[in-house]
Amino acid sequence: MYIICAFLSFMFFAYKRTMFYSLFFQQERYQTKSFIHFIFHKFQLVDKRLSLIFFLYTIFATGTKIYPLDVIVTSLAFITFALITPNPTKQSFAKKKLDLTKRIKRILQIAFVIDICMSSSLFYYTYKLYTKDIYCFCEIMGYLIFVIQLLPFTLIIANLLLSPLEFFIRRRYIAQARAKLQKINPVVIGITGSFGKTSTKNILNHILSSVSTSMTTARSINTLMGITQVIREELKPQYKYFIVEVGTSRSGRIRKICNLIEPTFGILTAIGSAHFENFKSKDAIAKEKFDLIKSVKKNNGFYVINSKLVDYKYIKKYRADRTDFDITDISTSVNGLSFNLHYNKNTYKITAPIFGKHQAQNISLAFIMALKLGLSPDTIIATLKSLPQTEHRLEVKKQLNGAIIIDDAFNSNVDGFKSALETLHSLAAENKGRAILITPGMVELGNQHDAQHREVAEIALDTCDIVIAVVPDRIKSFTDTFKNGKRDNQELIFVDTLKQAQEWLNLNMRANDVVLYENDLPDVFEAKINI
Repeated sequence: MYIICAFLSFMFFAYKRTMFYSLFFQQERYQTKSFIHFIFHKFQLVDKRLSLIFFLYTIFATGTKIYPLDVIVTSLAFITFALITPNPTKQSFAKKKLDLTKRIKRILQIAFVIDICMSSSLFYYTYKLYTKDIYCFCEIMGYLIFVIQLLPFTLIIANLLLSPLEFFIRRRYIAQARAKLQKINPVVIGITGSFGKTSTKNILNHILSSVSTSMTTARSINTLMGITQVIREELKPQYKYFIVEVGTSRSGRIRKICNLIEPTFGILTAIGSAHFENFKSKDAIAKEKFDLIKSVKKNNGFYVINSKLVDYKYIKKYRADRTDFDITDISTSVNGLSFNLHYNKNTYKITAPIFGKHQAQNISLAFIMALKLGLSPDTIIATLKSLPQTEHRLEVKKQLNGAIIIDDAFNSNVDGFKSALETLHSLAAENKGRAILITPGMVELGNQHDAQHREVAEIALDTCDIVIAVVPDRIKSFTDTFKNGKRDNQELIFVDTLKQAQEWLNLNMRANDVVLYENDLPDVFEAKINI
């Protein structure tokens, strides 16, 4: 009876802990290497508290053989720690909840079977020691702690065991998506780049929707399987245009996406430092991004390359044609953006109720593509006047008390950061309030991390009155630069979480202040895990 109680209490603990770990495994995109790195980074997914309790109890129990007491203490410890383990499916714990997809459910099921096998052998061994009258808690303590520490790794083992099945499932889904896409046969427009993809996609979709039926991959869905799911579940025969955001974090992925969607039109927004940590060089990033252009050329299609943000050496290297356009007289106000676009010996006066000078380039790319797709300049210009803001991308929200919130939470590149700071400064001056920046910095910059954070800190010194650094330890180059250069009337505030920054804002924000939220770290960067 005792052993059954201990077994059930451990399985309850293992279930809660494995669910908790799976949130971070999912956020790391089921990548073994990155998840293992996350486990051992500051030992955040290494159990410390429960293991220490068992270790100390072992010292207390040395020399004793009180089997019922040991089992009761062990069971109560497992149940207690299971109950205090956060629920990753609740928004109150995680900014991004655990998404219980079919894949993660399969992984959890196999991991749970592994947990059962481990615990069964542990408690069977304990029972055998007891029946032979050679039982001592210290005999099993090491194995018990080992099993507890192994729990996050059961997700990796389960994922590896399922990899052949996942491979065939992915192949089947991709084949279904390809067949459906070929049957519907929309005009497929692929958009890639180190940044600016989502904004350009939404701008082009707004323009094309004014004259015909058009759909895009929603939000920031830009992976092969994400796009596959959109095609299988959302693409309908009535859509004439299908605009696909094509993303990548490792080499070879854009080629696989293009093999699926076979784009006849394409836009390359920029070659920058996004995912520099994985690609290691700008040349490798350019090679990957130009796979979209290669695919469009193979399909005898038309493409637009932002020659302002794509080095000409890459355009020349991959034998592409540069897109020549120029932007002048650019200005921003609380009403939005205005500029002149010079293209193909014509000048177009464009106004749009969105913010950030960098958006002029995204609008220009969409404008040129829409021209090629047969829309008239007058139609495009008129449509842009009702252009909605892109959620979480320099989205300006006017508050009832006169303050302004600039939500740029989905940005994580240096050019967008600079443009956002410029917008913050401009709107704060126009609104006659303080310019407040809340940021955890940028991610996945590799060896560019310190240099680019120093660069944006220098601009923040010229544009911000107050800087609130979230998780400041990871952006020391930014905080040190700002701290060393700030004036007496500028403030630098450190907080551990975005929630704490918002609490400070609730207590201290004045009417007419302008607040910029620049980037928002996922839980794998910000979470304070205490196990």
